[in-house]
Amino acid sequence: MTILNVFALSALLSLPLPPTEPIEKAFLQNSPEILADILTQSGDIPVSFPEPLLFADQLSPEQAYLVFKRIFSVYKTTEFFITPGLTTFPGRPGGILKARWSFEDQKTGKPYPVRVFFYLKPEALHPSPGPGPQVSVLKIVEIRAERL
Repeated sequence: MTILNVFALSALLSLPLPPTEPIEKAFLQNSPEILADILTQSGDIPVSFPEPLLFADQLSPEQAYLVFKRIFSVYKTTEFFITPGLTTFPGRPGGILKARWSFEDQKTGKPYPVRVFFYLKPEALHPSPGPGPQVSVLKIVEIRAERL
């Protein structure tokens, strides 16, 4: 039984950790640059937001940076809390990270609370050129939000 517990613990610890700190930092500092570092670079990113942002599209990482640059220039984050834990699905890599994001229109001061869902998938990175172990990190591959 102990061997089984050790195996389960080592398998759990080998999974990459969700990038909660950079996500929090990106939203709390209204920084599209920080967010761009944790977006996937291997394809388009579906992004969907309710009113007042009212946006839904498939974006390249560069387009996602520009969209968030625009959002953060118009709306100021007032709070951002990540729900602990990653919701995973059997047979699918990665998982969903949930957060509550409240922001206000900088012109009117009107607040908007939303629940944001970040779908994160592992991506292999090579820490240095040449032979060596691959490092797997979780990157944002989809962002969806709903109004609270």
